Amino acid sequence: MVLGLGTGSTAKHAVDRIGELLRQGKLKNIIGIPTSTKTHEQAVSLGIPLSDLDSHPVVDLAIDGADEVDPYLNLVKGRGGSLLREKMVEGACKKFVCIVDESKLVNYLGGSGLAMPVEVI
Repeated sequence: MVLGLGTGSTAKHAVDRIGELLRQGKLKNIIGIPTSTKTHEQAVSLGIPLSDLDSHPVVDLAIDGADEVDPYLNLVKGRGGSLLREKMVEGACKKFVCIVDESKLVNYLGGSGLAMPVEVI
């Protein structure tokens, strides 16, 4: 299974758990596609095999967090500085799981008052 590995404080817990399950032998045949240098370093330290979108252009599942979620499940992502890589990996995935807690819920996007991430390429 090709697995997109998200970036940020919430996704870090998911990557930790994936590493733990691999180490315990409860998870096998996983190839991770990290969405940031930080996630890459974390996955390497946990022994998660890694690749990239050039080698695996289709991702089976991506797991990541979000900065804001409105009542319609629209998301703001990328405040952690990995907007482009997150968008590329999540755009290539068959399924996307977004993990958030209630602190990320807003009435409308931008409702947290924090800056909107924009990346110019």
